[in-house]
Amino acid sequence: MTRKLDLSACWNDVMHLFRANRELLLGVAGVFILLPGLAFALFVSRPENPAGAEIETLYRLMLEFYTDNIFWIILVGLANGFASVVMLILILDSRHPSVGEAMRKGVSILLPYYALGILSNMMVFLGSLAFVLPGIYIFMKLLVAGPAMVAERTYNIPAAMRRSWALTKGNSARVLLFVLVVAVTAFFVYLTTVTVIGLVIRLAVDGGLADTLTTLVDSVISMFLSVLMVCVYAALYRQLSGPAAEDVAETFS
Repeated sequence: MTRKLDLSACWNDVMHLFRANRELLLGVAGVFILLPGLAFALFVSRPENPAGAEIETLYRLMLEFYTDNIFWIILVGLANGFASVVMLILILDSRHPSVGEAMRKGVSILLPYYALGILSNMMVFLGSLAFVLPGIYIFMKLLVAGPAMVAERTYNIPAAMRRSWALTKGNSARVLLFVLVVAVTAFFVYLTTVTVIGLVIRLAVDGGLADTLTTLVDSVISMFLSVLMVCVYAALYRQLSGPAAEDVAETFS
């Protein structure tokens, strides 16, 4: 029988997961998301867009930036991905691993987890070429493949994808609505917070210090949102996977 996603219960679970694990999650995110992102923002110079530049010029500058810094971009992406898998282990593993144990486990499953992400993104991209909607549908269907791989210790990529496809059966629209509402709300919170705090900083201090402090605020808020989205994916998996997810939830109560 298909289990209907309760959006209110899912959001409550997101908040429960964050509150119950915030010290561990923020510790992992601080090391593998905040620090790499902050270092990249501070030490990698971004191109200045000329006033009145045409789209072709802006595209060329952007392409040159990514080409020149591809190594660092990949390195930051790998660190962020490692943080995500470690946080999922901390949230979903019923054995209550320590951060060290979760990191060791994360290293052992990193290759299939990354391969799952790459394959899923390729499928979403190919689906998006067909008038966008198929790409969105595939994204929703594979959204909990990563959490399923971690929680169920299913390190076979096709099996994890099939599991996600089955869990989201009959709930694709609800999953899309939930993720869309959370993502749009988080974006506006991020934009408003960074803008307001940035203005206050620039009124209080001048020059390079203002830029550094603004970058720091941006990186910290981005880290919190990254942790939030990991909790969203974990909560979706727990809500969609039925009684087994509720059994896991009891370990955090």
